[in-house]
Amino acid sequence: MYKASLNGLGLVNNRIFDTNDPWNRDNSLLPYIELKAAFSSLGIELNTGDKNKGNPVQFEIHQNVCALTNGTPSYLLLFEAKNIYPANGNPTALAKYRKIFTWDDSLVDGDRFIKFNFPNPIVIPEVSGFSGRDRFCCMISGNKSSAHVDPLELYTERVRVIRWFEKNAPADFDLYGVDWDLPPTAPGLIGKIIKRLWRYASRVHQFAPFPSYRGKVANKQDVLKSTRYAMCYENVRDLDGYITEKIFDCFFSGCVPVYWGARNVTDVIPSDCFIDRRDFKNTAEVYAFLKSIDEATYSGYQHRIAAFLQSKAAIPFSSTHFAQTIVQTIVNDLER
Repeated sequence: MYKASLNGLGLVNNRIFDTNDPWNRDNSLLPYIELKAAFSSLGIELNTGDKNKGNPVQFEIHQNVCALTNGTPSYLLLFEAKNIYPANGNPTALAKYRKIFTWDDSLVDGDRFIKFNFPNPIVIPEVSGFSGRDRFCCMISGNKSSAHVDPLELYTERVRVIRWFEKNAPADFDLYGVDWDLPPTAPGLIGKIIKRLWRYASRVHQFAPFPSYRGKVANKQDVLKSTRYAMCYENVRDLDGYITEKIFDCFFSGCVPVYWGARNVTDVIPSDCFIDRRDFKNTAEVYAFLKSIDEATYSGYQHRIAAFLQSKAAIPFSSTHFAQTIVQTIVNDLER
């Protein structure tokens, strides 16, 4: 059996292929488990790089740009935007890969740059209206910042949303994620240094910079299934094709997202399945609209979400499509 390596993002010990691993929150590792299985069916054993150490590999797959092994055919899964991970925008680094899988519609050429989406294990939600949803609105994200000052980043907008709710409607908002027990993170290297200093200081002093913070979550669905709406902002806005798991996390739980991100999102996801933040001037307008929605209207969103997830339009966002696209492309390329 041939061997291949999956490298990047600190991947070690085949944890990314283990359904029982703590990383497998909300079954998020299923796309990689399916990827490994699809390669295995063709006689190719896919492991994280450390497991193949000392053994020759037929090829490598990298998650975002990382160091290449000389002479080994390499393929790239271009997940993060260059606005957030600058190395992904380095032409010299990209030129070293035989094929690049990317969400970025502006790069896709069907030859060297192959279209793929952030993969999801598709789940059809229950249409239950307001039933069981005793919380009004939430946000699940990390307290992060961009690599540099960027007019398209949405980290700052997330903080503005949080502050608006804390001031104007604190009973209607819950914040979850990591590092919100620290002050907002600034962009760039200085921001990283300051964040590290705050983290050290928090070991001695307890901070509560965000009163709406409810802590981390073991499973996003535990929160989203009990909440009507979620403020769902990508890391960056107005990039064609940049649609991450965030909006799908909401869909799978029957939670209606307020979405801001990909410029062309309505080309691939029906506009009546979510609330488009671009239709409003500010968070106050969004909140007023959410409060005006009755249960029948809310159930309508859920019905349309379920219909979309059961349609052919959702297939390109599935784990199976993700695995098939990568395996077929790489195998065909190696057989040339």
